[in-house]
Amino acid sequence: MPRIHSRFVVVTLTTLLVVACSRSDDSAPSLGVDAEFSTGFSLDDTVSAIAIQADGKIVVSGGFSTPSRSLARFSADGTPDTAFNANVADVIDKAVYSVAVQDDGKILVGGYFTAPSSRLARFNSDGTIDTAFNTAIGNAIDGGVVSIDVLSNGDIVIGGQFTTPSRSLARFDTNGEPIQSFNTAVGDVVNLTIGSVAVDADGGFIVGGAFSTPTAALARFNSDGTLDAAFNAKVDGSVAGYVSTVEIDVTGRIVIGGQFTAPSNSLARFAADGTPDDDFNQKFSAAVGDTLDGYVEKLVIEKSDETSGRITVGGWFTTPHSWLMAVNDDGTVDTTTSTAWSKELDAAVLSVMIDRDGRLVVGGAFTTPGRHLMRLG
Repeated sequence: MPRIHSRFVVVTLTTLLVVACSRSDDSAPSLGVDAEFSTGFSLDDTVSAIAIQADGKIVVSGGFSTPSRSLARFSADGTPDTAFNANVADVIDKAVYSVAVQDDGKILVGGYFTAPSSRLARFNSDGTIDTAFNTAIGNAIDGGVVSIDVLSNGDIVIGGQFTTPSRSLARFDTNGEPIQSFNTAVGDVVNLTIGSVAVDADGGFIVGGAFSTPTAALARFNSDGTLDAAFNAKVDGSVAGYVSTVEIDVTGRIVIGGQFTAPSNSLARFAADGTPDDDFNQKFSAAVGDTLDGYVEKLVIEKSDETSGRITVGGWFTTPHSWLMAVNDDGTVDTTTSTAWSKELDAAVLSVMIDRDGRLVVGGAFTTPGRHLMRLG
C-alpha cells in the first residue's frame, strides 16, 4: 500500500497518479455498478481526472494511450467518442493530471507535458487543438499543473508545482494571458506544491497541498491573490500532513482529503472561516480510528440547492473499506454502501464525479468492474 501521495511522487520520481480538480453540483448517486455503462474496455491505463460536460458526455484524462493519448471522451453510456478521440490522437506527449470543461465546451488540461503547449493546454469541443490559446500559454509555466478551476468570468486558476508566472498558484484570462496583478500578489509565498484549489462563494481560493508556508497544507487567498490573514491564522497548525483534495459544500464548509493525522485521519471539515469542525472530525475519527491505512485522493459531495449530503471519498486504502467510502454529512461512515462498493473494486480510486443524472462516475487504477472507468447507480 503506497504511503506517499501520488500528486507529490512526480516531484522526485516523475511518475504520478493524480486526481482531478473538476467538480459537479448534482446529487444522490445510487448504490451498485451500472451494468448499462460500458467503455468496451477501451482504456489501457489509469484514469486520474474526470469532467462531466453539460450534455452528459464524460471527459477523462490520465496515463492511458488508448482510445487516444492522455485525454479521451465518452458518451453518457460509456461509448467512446471516436471523432473526438481521433482528433486528440497523440498530440499530448505525457500524462494529463487535471481536466476542466469551460461553459463554451472547450476543454482545459494540465500536467507535466510539453506538447501541444507547456503544462497547460486547451482543446476545442471537437478535440482539435486551440492553437491561439496554446500559443499564448507557450512556456509561461515552468512546472506541473495538477489542478484547474474555471471562474464565472472565464478566467483560469491553476495549482501545481511551478515557480512562474507565480509560485504554485496562478491565474490566466480566457485567452491564456497571465493576469499579472493576481500573480504578483501571490508571488512566492507558497513554498511547495498546491494539489487542489476550490473557489468559495466570495471568490476566494481555498488551496491544499504539501506546502508549509504561508500555512501548513491548507490556506486561503483572496480573489485578488493576496493572503487571507484571518482564515490562515485559524487554520494554521490544524492539518498534520498534506491535502490532496478540497471541496466546498453548499453551506460554505470546507472538506479536505489527503494523508494527515490531524484534525482527523485523512478526511476533515472546516467552517468557512477556517475553524475546524470538531464534531464532524471527531465522529469521523471515531468511525475509522487508525484503521484507514492509506490516504484520500479525491472526494465529491452530494449537493442540493440548500443542503449538503453524503461525501464520497476515493483513494489508496483498503481498511476499513477498500478504495471507495461513503461518509455521512455528520462524519459517520455509511458502512452498508462502503462495504458494497469495496466488493466491486480491485485497486485505487483516483477520481470521483457526480454526473448530470446524479450517478457516481469513478476513475482510477482498477481493472474491475470496468477497466479504469465505471459508473455507480
